[in-house]
Amino acid sequence: MFLQELGKIEAEAFLTLASEMIEDDGIVTVEEDQLMEQYQEELNVPDFSYDAAACNAARNTLSHLDDVTKRKIYMELYSIAICDHFEDVSERMTMNALRDALGLDAHICSALETCVYDLYSVYAEIDNALQLEPSPIHVEV
Repeated sequence: MFLQELGKIEAEAFLTLASEMIEDDGIVTVEEDQLMEQYQEELNVPDFSYDAAACNAARNTLSHLDDVTKRKIYMELYSIAICDHFEDVSERMTMNALRDALGLDAHICSALETCVYDLYSVYAEIDNALQLEPSPIHVEV
């Protein structure tokens, strides 16, 4: 996670938008629930409660941060959008609205999305490698 520098108000705003992202496609997976628990723990907001009416205020709160922090927030929210291995049309619309609300460049956001996608691919490769069967050929050293 790249959001350690967020204060409590910004962390709650991020968690609000993360919750919105998770609920956008109408399906909340175990992976998404676990991810939210991880964010709450790492951001030190264990008592977070989602209020859908606070999404616009959350976007406004985060729009005042510096560009690098806003990019980190965008990247983390995109990782939530695809953590269920599917990007729903409503999630894409939410990401585009977030990009615009934060005043981010579309090209930069696209590059960040590629990085997140590549990172998930590497994680999948690691999981696969951990599950490999030993080679039937034993080499003496």
